[in-house]
Amino acid sequence: MNPPAPFLGEVLHQLHLASLCLPNPIPRPKFIDLGVGLLCGQGPKTLTSALEWLDQDQQDWSADYRLFSQTQWLVEDLFAPLFAQAVADPTVASAPRVYTGTDDTLLRKTGKKIPGTTYARDPLSPPFQVNLVLGQRFVQTSLLIQPAGSEHPWRALPVSFSHAPTPKIPKRGSEEQQTAVKEFRKKHRLSVIALEQLHVCRRQLDLQPGGAQKWLIDTVDGSYANRTFLRGLPERTDAVARVRKDAKFRAYLPPEQREGARKYGPNLPTPLQYLADPNLPWQGSSMFIAGQFRTLQYKEVSGLCWPKATAARPLRLILIKAAGYRLRKGSKLLYREPAFLITTDLTTPAAELIAAYLARWEVEVNFRDEKTLLGVGQAQVRSPQSVARAPAFLVACYALLLWSNIRVFGDHRTDSFKKLPRWRNAEPVRPSTRDLLRLLQQQAQDYQPRQAPIIPN
Repeated sequence: MNPPAPFLGEVLHQLHLASLCLPNPIPRPKFIDLGVGLLCGQGPKTLTSALEWLDQDQQDWSADYRLFSQTQWLVEDLFAPLFAQAVADPTVASAPRVYTGTDDTLLRKTGKKIPGTTYARDPLSPPFQVNLVLGQRFVQTSLLIQPAGSEHPWRALPVSFSHAPTPKIPKRGSEEQQTAVKEFRKKHRLSVIALEQLHVCRRQLDLQPGGAQKWLIDTVDGSYANRTFLRGLPERTDAVARVRKDAKFRAYLPPEQREGARKYGPNLPTPLQYLADPNLPWQGSSMFIAGQFRTLQYKEVSGLCWPKATAARPLRLILIKAAGYRLRKGSKLLYREPAFLITTDLTTPAAELIAAYLARWEVEVNFRDEKTLLGVGQAQVRSPQSVARAPAFLVACYALLLWSNIRVFGDHRTDSFKKLPRWRNAEPVRPSTRDLLRLLQQQAQDYQPRQAPIIPN
């Protein structure tokens, strides 16, 4: 039997490492087969489509569904090999800081009886009308890296994907039942689950050589700029978050200057007022954004604290000037909205934090690829464990696909991929997820499902 093509071989190797999260070696081959089947199978991305691609649709399916509903394995162990390899990559290992991005997403559902399904605000609804849709809420943390250097786009590798259910409070339940549900909802808020993922990343980073000396910096949007998230950060971990333009800050007061119950200094201007302050100088920095280097103007304010969110912990405020753009050459110069960032990191250069926060957009790219190309959330499962594990498994396969691309192609679009149409004027600097899936499907045409159990050396 001929060895698999390089890209397919790397994907199989990564799936093999991920399958070691199963304590029992017997279902590990099926674990790998389903990973290949879900990546290569046609939509909708269900276990049925994966089994059809593997030519196993006439066999007993119960073992495949039990892999998600009954087999013992942890979602965080599924992503652990990828995290360890990515952190050991020279582009990350040589840096004193490791950057991650956290955000939540809604997977739409049609059945009201699916565990964890509830009505939520439709993010695509217009601003004048809030629409509600049925769906499941998930929180994802991705590792942000630049695999080909500072002049190459960032990549976001998902390293955690957790279900964040919001159970309904029973109207006719007893007082004890209602209290229990309320406590459960408090422990499963998005900020709490994001913190749990961040603690897992911190523990995994500490296990790597030299990882205990690295700082972990998480970039989040404004919904996580709250007391729960900012006060619960792990050790040697900082956050960069979007903040409201009218947030109320106080001057930081050193402990030796505090008298009695006094913890804070005088009131400070709001971020919007700082933006218009002519006495605060603008600084410029060139950053690689949207395929080219662009200059961003920003201001930096130190020595402040946010009593409602971080109490007396010192913070830094970063104000980014609205960027100008033209719809076409020679047209009127238009402006976007300015951005206001708050960070618990007091030493890292502001330009580096801004670049990392801009790279958080790659997490949104992850969500787009996971929903539109990979069909995360389309698996028709009903078991409480399966509704959390099946989407996480497919997201892990997607992360392994991206990491295999970095290992084999260095995140460059080489001649191994399909030739672009003639109307494409510019050559893309990196392969798209569609390119990777198409190449994997081409190389896996003669893939044979595995039979023997996998036992690590």
